[in-house]
Amino acid sequence: MKDLNLYLIRHGQTEWNIKDQMQGSQNSPLTEEGILGAKITGKHLKNIPFMQAYSSTQQRAMETRDYIVQEHNMAIPTLELADLCEMDFGIWEGKPVPLLKKEFPEFTYYLTDPAKFDASVNKGENYLDVLTRMKRGLNTIIQNAPQDNGNILVVSHGTVLRLLLCVLNGGDWRFHREEDYFPRMLNTSISVVNYQQTNDQSDGKFTVKFYNSVDHLTNK
Repeated sequence: MKDLNLYLIRHGQTEWNIKDQMQGSQNSPLTEEGILGAKITGKHLKNIPFMQAYSSTQQRAMETRDYIVQEHNMAIPTLELADLCEMDFGIWEGKPVPLLKKEFPEFTYYLTDPAKFDASVNKGENYLDVLTRMKRGLNTIIQNAPQDNGNILVVSHGTVLRLLLCVLNGGDWRFHREEDYFPRMLNTSISVVNYQQTNDQSDGKFTVKFYNSVDHLTNK
């Protein structure tokens, strides 16, 4: 029987986060606050016996993962997985959010009505494509786990984690952008998902234990 706990972390705060610029496939550096948040998260998790530590292939996620791992009491193998990358925003990348709200009517759909959002406008990704690859990423992590029982660290990104966790929690992806329905993921927040699969099951079950916890950051 498989019984795995996946610790899903959003990367630390970046320069574009504080400037309110769209940050998907492109990258911007972690701020001092972002680095501090990653280190505090690492200290908080230092006694969890992680078998592996994954991140997306994007710099901000890899650096956050490495800061977390450096605080740990054990040596942890690190890996990257492209399926964990942030949503690709195409021609919106790097542009200020207030400007996009003015120039692109479709941007309102991206923010408030995912089912109506059509990524052909910005030449990026649609939400359902993102959800498919994030689920695929989790399945890859589970299939490649070195043991059937244990804990795995996964550092990813705000938009994709919010969508994934909403659905794994039994929510409707069409409403995941509504703050009252499923709040946005905060930098270096911790979410834990349990995966269980018995030997006679072809597919296992995901259970969200908690999501978007920043209690560990309150004393920084």
